[in-house]
Amino acid sequence: MEFSRWSRVMTIAAVLMLAGIAGVVFYSHMYELALHHGEPEWCAALFPLLVDGMIVGASMTTLLSDARYGRRGGLLPWALLILGSVASPAANVAVADPTMWSRIIHAWPSFALIGAYVLMREFRTTAKSVRTASADDERDLQGVVLSES
Repeated sequence: MEFSRWSRVMTIAAVLMLAGIAGVVFYSHMYELALHHGEPEWCAALFPLLVDGMIVGASMTTLLSDARYGRRGGLLPWALLILGSVASPAANVAVADPTMWSRIIHAWPSFALIGAYVLMREFRTTAKSVRTASADDERDLQGVVLSES
């Protein structure tokens, strides 16, 4: 397996692993928070999916926009992504014990997921520039071959 394909597979695996772990931890914290503030159990069970669903939907919209059109996503997906990215660590910290270390530990899964998302965007940007440079080199090589003919 070539290096760029290997690095792409490893990056995707790492982001999916972080997303899965962060999702489980965040779900339990948000569920606990909703129960604590009087939501019925069935609503508390659905509430974490609203925040995570908003983050995933907004992330996919911005990533797909980047991939398809070579531009940044619109204002609404970015606003929802930012709002969800603030709500996630806030909910985690809200259920923590009132000590600094407890708050850091509770907030960490959200920051890990946000960091993984930023790394994924950086990886996509780097991969795109490598593909563009490779295509330019190929065109230059074809031009040299054609001019020698």
